Amino acid sequence: MFKLVIVDLVGILSNNGNEYSILKKITNFKGTAQSLKAYLGDAYEKLLSGKITEKLFWQKAAKESKTRKKPESIKKEFMKSFSPIFDKELLKKARQNFSFALCSNFYKPWHEEIKKKHKYAFDYESLSSEAKIKKDDKKMYLSAMLNFKLKPEQCVVASDEASDLLLAKELGMKTLFIPGKTKEFKGADYYYETFNDFLAVLI
Repeated sequence: MFKLVIVDLVGILSNNGNEYSILKKITNFKGTAQSLKAYLGDAYEKLLSGKITEKLFWQKAAKESKTRKKPESIKKEFMKSFSPIFDKELLKKARQNFSFALCSNFYKPWHEEIKKKHKYAFDYESLSSEAKIKKDDKKMYLSAMLNFKLKPEQCVVASDEASDLLLAKELGMKTLFIPGKTKEFKGADYYYETFNDFLAVLI
């Protein structure tokens, strides 16, 4: 039986897709979210690695999306797009029996603001902007496992992204698939329609 649940941030905090999908909607970008990523992805990577400031990132977002909105306005709307799509009380109760780790390619100051506003918590966090590694690096999941002194089979990675689950399998961790960004994934150890459904069985 697993003791640690590892989750990604965006998948449980937004129904609006990933960061680029959200920015596309906010800025009324004419192309696809993927094409916006092609323009803005490098700046986001530099933000996560500390190579540029947040101010410069939002300026870049306004320029590349060709929006008339000011950088400050884009950020304000972006932050409003994130709120828990899970029951916070369910998470609180589940944490009495299991540990929860957050592993995500996300900017830590943004998460601190979101977390403070919505009042939720995890037992461990590894965010790219602080850890200086990305989620596709095995070290991120392993750092969570080692923090709790567990073995791979005692950890389960919950995600809607096939890449996360494939990496978890490679590490010997259990996998939980929740449909979202990826609509179908075969071979997961567990399957639940929503994160709330999963939390409910852990109480």
